Amino acid sequence: MVGTEVDVLREHILTLARKYSDRLRRARRLFVEERAAALASDREVEYLIKESISQFFGIEYSEVAFAGSAQVGFSAHKNRPFVKAVSDLDVACVSSDLFQVAWADVITATKAFTDATKFAGLRKEEVDRLKDGILRRGMIRVEIMPRSELSIRWKGFEDALSRKYAAYFGGVSVAIYLNEYAFCWKQDSAISSILRG
Repeated sequence: MVGTEVDVLREHILTLARKYSDRLRRARRLFVEERAAALASDREVEYLIKESISQFFGIEYSEVAFAGSAQVGFSAHKNRPFVKAVSDLDVACVSSDLFQVAWADVITATKAFTDATKFAGLRKEEVDRLKDGILRRGMIRVEIMPRSELSIRWKGFEDALSRKYAAYFGGVSVAIYLNEYAFCWKQDSAISSILRG
C-alpha cells in the first residue's frame, strides 16, 4: 500500500517535471506553484502557516514556500511517504533582504566564523553544513544558526509553530534563501533524484 502511494506521487512529479527542461522552471512548478501535498485536504492550515511566517519574518506571503515530503507527499531521498504528525514541515523564506539579515547575524555572532563558542551544542558537521549552505546554496537554516538574540527569537518561533501544528507535523523547520534561484536549485536535487529513479 505504501509503495503504491509513493509510486502515484512519484508519477505525478515525473509528469510535471518532464514538461520542463531546465532546473529552475521545473523546481518553480513543483515547489512554488503546487500546493503542499501534506495539506491537500486542509488548505486553510497551509494558508495560516504561511501567513504567520510571513508576518513574523516581515516578508511577503508569496516569499514563503514549503519543501520536502510535506510539499511533494514523500521523501525523494528516503523513498517514504509523508506521515502526518511524524514527518517534518520544511519551510523556505525566499527573501534577499531576510537572507542578508540572517547572514549578517551569523557573521557578527561568530566574528566571521573565528569564534566557535556561539555554536555551543552543535557538532562540527552541523557548523560545516551551515557554512556550506551559505556558500554553495544561498541558504541558512534557522535551527543551526549560532546563538544570538536574533537566532534565539527565530528558533523560539520555530518551536512555537511546531507545537501549534503538532497534529500535522513532527516539527517545523525554517530555512532562509538568498533568492528564488537558490531555493529552486536546492529543491531540484529532489526532482533530479526522482528523475534518475
